[in-house]
Amino acid sequence: MKNINEKKIIQNIVDKTGNLSNYKMPHGLDIMKGIGDDAAYWKSGDFGYCVTSDTLVENVHFRLMYFSADKLGEKAVAVNLSDIAAMGANPMGMLINLGVTNDITEKWINDFYDGITKLALNYNCPVIGGDIVKSEIFNISITCIGYKKLNKKNTNIFLNRESVNPGDLLYVSGYLGNAKAGLEILNLLKSDLNDSEIYLKNSHLTPVPRIELGIDLNEIGITSCIDISDGLLLDSSRLADSSTVNINIKSSLLPISDHLKIIFPEEYKNFA
Repeated sequence: MKNINEKKIIQNIVDKTGNLSNYKMPHGLDIMKGIGDDAAYWKSGDFGYCVTSDTLVENVHFRLMYFSADKLGEKAVAVNLSDIAAMGANPMGMLINLGVTNDITEKWINDFYDGITKLALNYNCPVIGGDIVKSEIFNISITCIGYKKLNKKNTNIFLNRESVNPGDLLYVSGYLGNAKAGLEILNLLKSDLNDSEIYLKNSHLTPVPRIELGIDLNEIGITSCIDISDGLLLDSSRLADSSTVNINIKSSLLPISDHLKIIFPEEYKNFA
């Protein structure tokens, strides 16, 4: 989206279509959040539900030469489940749309779904629908649904971006920058990698959605959370904007892995 302001576009969409007060919902169904978080969410009966959607486009978000079909299936599901994790929700189901090019074979698609099935079983998140169409560019679009049993002690239902208070501390889970550094290593097309390079490469190829952590954080009363797949700086600014606060980050406190420091000793902070 060259020369396009994504933030401005999203705000225009919200202004045109996203004002929930303009819509009448059935009795007992209360949409609590639409556009502007890792997932939209609502409550119905004794449960809260959330839904998120992500699209991966070949040569924009991934390169087929770096992935076997099953590993790409795993990654596609993992990055979507990461948004569910950021809400503190349990995975419930997913819909998968594929835009396939002429060079994609039936065997490749079957192998791709082997990877999807692996994560679907691991995280109890069955495929409940989707579509497969022909496309000039290979792309994957996944919609994930999550749920949570309502708890009178936790009025927020889900973790969100709007509940940061002045004086709150900012934490991240895991190390920063490994996945981005892993892509950098893959782009070098090296055949002989050392242990640190392999570690970083695998961080890019096989991300792990932190579902259990998100659920635990929600249960103990943590109020705010965001998936930082776009990087700490950009996503923390989104968190600050949503909560109308300023966030101060000390670069000396960033959790950086030794592997990243070894391979990129002068640049490692730039990957965060």
